[in-house]
Amino acid sequence: MEPLRSILAAAVARWREAAPLGKAGVLAGGGLFAGLVVALVVLAATGSFADAGNDGDLVATPPTSATPEGSGTPDGATGTPRPTRTPRATPTPTPTPTPDPGPPTVRNLGTFTRDYGEPPGASFARIRIPLLGVDAGVAAHTVGAGQPMTAPVGPNDVAWYELSPAWPGMGGRPGEGGNAIFSGHVDYAAFVPYAGVRYSGKGIFGDLDLLSPGDVIEVVYNGQVLRYGVVWKRQMSAAGSNWAEIWSSNVGADSITVFTCGGDFDFTNLTYDDRVVIRAERL
Repeated sequence: MEPLRSILAAAVARWREAAPLGKAGVLAGGGLFAGLVVALVVLAATGSFADAGNDGDLVATPPTSATPEGSGTPDGATGTPRPTRTPRATPTPTPTPTPDPGPPTVRNLGTFTRDYGEPPGASFARIRIPLLGVDAGVAAHTVGAGQPMTAPVGPNDVAWYELSPAWPGMGGRPGEGGNAIFSGHVDYAAFVPYAGVRYSGKGIFGDLDLLSPGDVIEVVYNGQVLRYGVVWKRQMSAAGSNWAEIWSSNVGADSITVFTCGGDFDFTNLTYDDRVVIRAERL
């Protein structure tokens, strides 16, 4: 025990004689062990030091000049104080992006017409069916050779087809003794480009199959109100019927033919199997 006490006493003496800069160097180099070293010195000075084994590499720091932890650099020292721990930044959670809901969907035909009007070009005529509450603008669609009859462009659009350039003897203009052909959607579920919204609901001819012989259809054309009475109603296959007979202008009286989709919906081809067809003659 005595040799270790002598060693520690000699170390204390050398520490007191050392220059301040040297002391600061020892403090900086042994910062992590400061508390343990001070405790060893106190035990040695009081005679209560116990045999700790052959450590050999512990540096004894005199308690009289040791800098208490957290008190900074002692007067006269030029060493660097112990760095202060920088709090670790808490990561900010990345917000989950909100899916774009897309354009709004309108589900009522009256609301759609009130807010977005009728499609551009629906000024060829007007068609009115008082029993069904229909009053809609009509757009002219010219059908070229080898071309299909294009569909109306929105839920409240009615198309009139000019067939004669490609198919002579078919169709005609209202009030001119031929067979004026009109179509409109029974329902509609798609984006409407001119309105910038989606529509999902009943189309302008959603109740066409409710008409019966004798019901009245009016066509406003060239400043005239032309009145037609329903003479027959048919449900016909879209693919297998003799449509040339339906479109023929050889009808014997000034007539109109109004049609829309009917029957079952084919989810593969996204179309209806049948067509509901109304024939009406001038009153």
